[in-house]
Amino acid sequence: MLNWVNNLIFVLEHSWVLFLLPAIFIFYLRKDWLAFRFALITAVFFLYGAVIYSSLREFDDPYIWRYVVWAFNDLAWMALIAYLGIKDKVYLWQSVLGQLVVIAAPLLQLFRLVDRHLWDLSYSTMMYKTLLPIINIATVVICYLPLIYVLLRKPQVNISQ
Repeated sequence: MLNWVNNLIFVLEHSWVLFLLPAIFIFYLRKDWLAFRFALITAVFFLYGAVIYSSLREFDDPYIWRYVVWAFNDLAWMALIAYLGIKDKVYLWQSVLGQLVVIAAPLLQLFRLVDRHLWDLSYSTMMYKTLLPIINIATVVICYLPLIYVLLRKPQVNISQ
């Protein structure tokens, strides 16, 4: 196979983008542009993280800059989602929920940086390996919440004659 096809398959296998593609497709078909934007922006940030992951690991030998880059990536996502929520381009409730979940990620990244390099300890290892996947899973679930709401909503019965 072509090299770029293998790279694309690798990125999709090691990213949460694969889980978000059905949501993006469904929101596009339903013309739910607010949910579509939220899921698409989240997928772009996950894809960006997956694309730079191996390069960042090669570049960052002392294991310092990767935590700063990941924290900045999370803060940039939060800022963009907040801005779009204020401008009514994504659901405000979805924006707030996303930010409440993701706020732990940059804090965890920076705690990991301080824990490993300033204090030379390993308190954050298990917390980092446990909480970061939970945060990512919760973010993906938040992307699907508008669809879950539509599926669970009971149809309105019109009694008037």
